[in-house]
Amino acid sequence: MKKKLLLFVAYLICSIAYLQANAGEKIFATYFDIPINSPAGTEVTGRIHLERNKDVLTSPIPKGYKFEIIEQDEKELFRIETRYDLSNRIMGVLVVDKKKNTGSEPSSSILTIALKDGNKQIKKFKITVRIVKGTLWSLLYKRYTPGTIKNNRLYGRKTYSDKEVAEKIIELENNDGRFDGFKCYTAHPADYKGVFDPKNEYTNTHTIEYDWAEVACQIGGLGYSYATSEVYGPKGTPEKRKELREALYKAILAYTLSVPIEGKDVEIDGKPIGNCTGDGFSLLQAHKMAGHQIPTHQWTLTDPLVVPALYLMPDILKGIQANDDTCLKVHDALIRYNQLFMSIVKSRRAIDNPKERWGEIQDTLYSSGAWADANLGHRSRTMLALPLIWADYNRPLTYVQYWYSDFYKDQPFKDFSFSPGWSPRGIITDVSRWMTKYNIPAHKYIQSGFQPDGTISHHIANATDAAMVAYGFEWLTDCNTGYRYFQNTKFKVDDKYYQFQLDRLLNVYPKLFYKQHMDFLVSGRSYLDNLQKFATRKYPEAVNEMLKACNKNTQLTGVEELQATVDKIKANTYEYSGTDAYWVNEYLVHRRGENEKPFYCSLKLKSERTVGAEDFGKVRKSWHLGYGILQLKVRGDEYGSPVLQNYDWHAVPGLTEEWRTDPMPAKGGAQASLPGLNKISGVLADGKAGMGIYHHLTKETYSSATAFKSYHFIEDKIIALGSGIARLRPGQQQGIATFIDQSVFNQPLTLCINGKEQMVKPSESINRQEAITSLCWIHQGEKGYIILPKNKLELLIKTGKEVNTTDLKIANKKPNFIIALNHGMNPGSELDDNYVYYLIPNVSKEEMKAKVADLQKDIATTQNAASSHAAYSAADKTWQYAFFKPGTASVGKMEVTSEDVALIMLRDNGNSWTLSASNPMPDGKKQTLTFYTSMSLKAGTYTYQTKGMQKFEGETVTISPAKGGSKIVVELPDIRDEKKYNYQSDLYAATPIVVEIAK
Repeated sequence: MKKKLLLFVAYLICSIAYLQANAGEKIFATYFDIPINSPAGTEVTGRIHLERNKDVLTSPIPKGYKFEIIEQDEKELFRIETRYDLSNRIMGVLVVDKKKNTGSEPSSSILTIALKDGNKQIKKFKITVRIVKGTLWSLLYKRYTPGTIKNNRLYGRKTYSDKEVAEKIIELENNDGRFDGFKCYTAHPADYKGVFDPKNEYTNTHTIEYDWAEVACQIGGLGYSYATSEVYGPKGTPEKRKELREALYKAILAYTLSVPIEGKDVEIDGKPIGNCTGDGFSLLQAHKMAGHQIPTHQWTLTDPLVVPALYLMPDILKGIQANDDTCLKVHDALIRYNQLFMSIVKSRRAIDNPKERWGEIQDTLYSSGAWADANLGHRSRTMLALPLIWADYNRPLTYVQYWYSDFYKDQPFKDFSFSPGWSPRGIITDVSRWMTKYNIPAHKYIQSGFQPDGTISHHIANATDAAMVAYGFEWLTDCNTGYRYFQNTKFKVDDKYYQFQLDRLLNVYPKLFYKQHMDFLVSGRSYLDNLQKFATRKYPEAVNEMLKACNKNTQLTGVEELQATVDKIKANTYEYSGTDAYWVNEYLVHRRGENEKPFYCSLKLKSERTVGAEDFGKVRKSWHLGYGILQLKVRGDEYGSPVLQNYDWHAVPGLTEEWRTDPMPAKGGAQASLPGLNKISGVLADGKAGMGIYHHLTKETYSSATAFKSYHFIEDKIIALGSGIARLRPGQQQGIATFIDQSVFNQPLTLCINGKEQMVKPSESINRQEAITSLCWIHQGEKGYIILPKNKLELLIKTGKEVNTTDLKIANKKPNFIIALNHGMNPGSELDDNYVYYLIPNVSKEEMKAKVADLQKDIATTQNAASSHAAYSAADKTWQYAFFKPGTASVGKMEVTSEDVALIMLRDNGNSWTLSASNPMPDGKKQTLTFYTSMSLKAGTYTYQTKGMQKFEGETVTISPAKGGSKIVVELPDIRDEKKYNYQSDLYAATPIVVEIAK
């Protein structure tokens, strides 16, 4: 009796365990369709899958599992077959039953399906099979495939002549599908002796994946011939086409099966390298059997196979229908190989490390999860091809286990997943969901995403960057291909995602275009590209692609205004008047042109929070971009790529640094210039005027100087102030200079020193050094420069061949000119450790004398060394104060005392005051700015609205009487307000705060 009882208990435990294991089977059965007039035996597109298929290696499908049709409509068109793919994953396959036909008119059939284990029903569910004129697969194939041959990444950037194709076919035939010269087909990854650079993880390590990439590209090149060749392509001879097709099958099988995918495919000390799908590839990096670049840029290996795979798919599908063994194997090999696409290197799988690539993923308020970066544009190329390669709407996008929510077992909270809110459930749904991940907000500094100020950040290895062309623009607009892919289908993208893109195309980018040129200071790694082409071609094309990708019922705000803006940009009639602070990236644009003579001025700073432009060139050039760079444009092409190609990149306008002559450091990666050590860096604007504050204090050790700098933008007056300039490091033992301008030398340069005018012609090359002890002015083209030395400075002028061009390989021999102020080897000893200069747009040489006289009456400035700067324009009744530390500054008969590091601006409008302030040392914790003015302002509490893409009702500005003037307390966005600011309070901490105060 006791024995029977024990057996019963054991049976009961096993039954409970069995039911628990199977009751939760997740079915993937989202979408099914089949053409009209399909005869008996035709398979429905879309198979039924189980989520557990991802675990077949460790938990095989129970042998008794099968699918049955429990009920269908009176037409009884279909039967279901239970099949297994070559990896032993179970599938339910719907087929038109004997003596049946889907008919000549579109319709649908509803079926009730059961998953059974023997005679036990595990799960019952309903599906709808759509009977259509054209399947969704056919539509997506027609939309996507033709465009793939226009993107050379998708065939490995390699093409072959027909003669070379013939030779490759013979080569593959003789080598059983292998290309000559590659040991990667049979070698263990450890057989490659990698070369690693600890200072640059993106370098070519000469490990096995670089051979894999080359093989993939060769297959891609043959695939391109299969798609386009007059001999081997669709219009070629059937015999030749068959030869290449069979060669491609062999090449794909030989290559893809040689690449380790499962953890068991690679052993280390007799043990599998990992236990997840994809580990055979992605964990090589952790064991130094692969570098960092390709395993983190997986599309390098998947993109080249897109064209061959897609152009072979019709043949492969015919073969599968005919149960052709080779086609079944090729299809399975492509599915297996593409699992590496979503495999992640070991370090980036951490969900609890704030310093990892996508932040602390488990903190879903501040992280958008894995793959939340601008590389989605790169990833989408392969991603949009996979539904066509799968040829099955319901097979999941990936079998890599850690993308599934069950991998985390409801920790740290229920249904948590690697990309929160998503777990694979069928590729057509999966890819549609990923097309909505192009609008990822950044929540804090050093995080990829769309910033609240309108800028875009991608590479955040060291700090937040401004990548408005390369990476950023693709992140914003590459989605249009996906939007078009799903256009007017069940899986179409919602309007809000279109609107997100439209808002930035309309309200951000045009303001950075001047005379058809994009601002190079925030173009990221594209700073040296043809940015006129970007503004006049790439931008309009993106707008057009977005509008073409809209669904029939898409409702967007601003379409007509956007179209009109594009027309104006193309016609070179676009103008904008305003002053805008892009405070997260410490960047400001001050421009006029709608109702005034046009000009464009911009300022780019950096700090411990931000970096300048990345540099991927062999000769480093963008090293100083961000170090207080100030440019003024009137014509528009003053800093175009033909000018920058001839640049001395040690002498960038606005910079205060040692004027070195040696090459900038080549090692250290694209962000080797690093963020600054300075905490103080910020911009403030009220729409009409603006200012910036910058403590120049570098983290990298190539630079030699330190300085306190401020910038003041009041109508057509740009005022630059500097103080406390000192040598920080020995450097090259050259003089420390402040660079006022460097541009193309195509018009005479006029110098007025000590009242005497001198002219330098564009044909002349000079290297002039001249002491100045009183106001002097310079004129070139449409711009004037006024310099006001305190005691003594040295004016430096270089033109033509005297300019030390940084990269002679790209120089075009068109001469530049440089205007600079020398502060000496040790500023303050013989030459001033400070400066004041003005930039004046739209002025002729003949007008300069009068302009100087007017500005001497109009402008007043003060500098208190390392404490504060101030500027005042009597004509515009505008006061601006930059506080590097608490203190008092007086200018224009108004004294301001600040208890904080701050930017403060006041403008008298006649009947009211505009008061503006911001915190240029944001940490997300500081709660208030407090300062006092000698001017009495109307007491009260004023609520402000944040600037940027989303206008939040901010905090308050409280004004009360004090000391014969006013006390102002500005409440800042801080961590207490995180929910109110969409968990972006760290970023809003530096937002410009502007209030209007009645008199």
